[in-house]
Formats: sequence, structure tokens, C-alpha cells
Amino acid sequence: MWIDVDGGRLYVEQEGKGSPLLLMHGWTLDHTMFRPQIPRLGDCFRVIAYDRRGFGQSQAAPDLGLELDDIEKIAGALSLDTLHLLGMSQGARIALRYAVTKPQRIRSLVLHGAAVDGLTVNEPESERIPFAEYAELARAGKMDVVRERWLEHPIMKLDPRHEGAKHLLDEILNRYTGADLLGYSPESFAFPQDVIGRLSKFHAPTLVLTGAHEVMSRRTYARKLLEIIPDSREFIFEHSGHLSNLTEQDLYNEQVIRFCTGVDEARGCQNK
Repeated sequence: MWIDVDGGRLYVEQEGKGSPLLLMHGWTLDHTMFRPQIPRLGDCFRVIAYDRRGFGQSQAAPDLGLELDDIEKIAGALSLDTLHLLGMSQGARIALRYAVTKPQRIRSLVLHGAAVDGLTVNEPESERIPFAEYAELARAGKMDVVRERWLEHPIMKLDPRHEGAKHLLDEILNRYTGADLLGYSPESFAFPQDVIGRLSKFHAPTLVLTGAHEVMSRRTYARKLLEIIPDSREFIFEHSGHLSNLTEQDLYNEQVIRFCTGVDEARGCQNK
């Protein structure tokens, strides 16, 4: 289905019944990165996956400043009062912003490989994402070079044994147009509200998903989130890096189902 938002419309898919679970993909990706999750999660939840503006099939110009409004438009169009929110990588960054500004909407929060506004961590040069360099290449029409270099970045590394995951990742990146890079500036990542300060008062249950072979900076973010968010816990995927949903699919699905189901059961008990 399509949902109208400021400046265009978003492509949205739904599967299953039950309490709503909204999936938010990471940078350069689209909703199909959750292809290994959607059918299984749909056995237990009303799963909603969408292409964020600037990605996939969505027809709205990229703008990080409008993404919280986009979630509200989705919630309104689908009559969602509360939801489980799962964000991966840049999607987790947006999910955190939404959680601290609309905490009443959040049943639970699942953060997979999050970067966090307001937290500064030591980032080795090898882990830095060279957005400015990618933007220059995109503006020169060299998206093939952008894709090639991004696939070589430690965040995107996959064990060669995960052939199916590699095919899916290639398929998704071949669709990535780099529209967000054309208008890139460092200021585009800015967020005016104090995410860190508000997280200490955020009380929805939170699950932090971390690959044991995740890049160091993202593992540091995960530890900080666990220190700050009162009702938080972590699950570590022993054989994965940043893309654990692709490399340990069954375990990933099991952990999300167990966590969100537990939250729903606890809410049901409290409501009685």
C-alpha cells in the first residue's frame, strides 16, 4: 500500500495479525532487508515494513528531519495507537528519536546496531562512514563506485558462507539510487532535541541487539544505551557483525518474538 506524507508517499507492506510491529531499515537499504523476518514475525504480530523516504519504492525526497512525521502518518493511516518499534542502524537512530518524542506510542523498542544522537564515541578511522566522499561520487554519477566501496566497509561485511544474505544485500544495493547523498551535508544529521537526556526517563522495555563481531563504535553505543535506558537488556549474536538479521535469521526472529510477546503478556496482566 501507499501512505501519503509530506512531499510524496511511502511504500508500506503489512503481514500477519496481532499487536503492531513496525520495522525500520538502515541506510542504503529498504524494507526487503527484513525479508527473512517478515513471514515468521507475521505469525505472531501485525508486521508493518516500509521503505523510508529516499529509499526503495517510496516516492518522497530524503529528509531525516521529516521521518518522525512519517511514522506518525503511518500510525494514523493504520490506526495504530501503540506499537512495537524495531529499528536497524540508521533506522534505529530514527527509532530512538521517535521513542523520546512520542513515548506514549511505544509498547517496546528494539534497537539493532544503533547510532545515537548526542553520544560521542571513539571511532577508528576504518569504521568511519565517509559520507562526504560518497556524496561527491554520487554527484559525479559514480554510484557504482559508492556501492562497491560501501560493500567493503566493515559495517557491511558478510561471511562468504552466507551466500543467500550476500545475494539479498546485492539486490537491495543495486536499487539504492543515492538520492540522499545528492543533498548531503553534515547538518542533515542534526536533531534539535536531547535524545540522551530523555532516554534516562524512557520506561518502555528495550531490547538491544548486538553482533559479537559488530564494529567497535556500535558496540560502544550498545553499552551506553544499556547504561542509560532503565528497562533495557541485550542479546548478542555470537556469529554476526552488523547484519545479524541476515546471518542468524532464526535466532534473530526468535529473540524479537520472545521479547515483544513478553511485553504484550506483561501489559495484558497490568491491564487486568
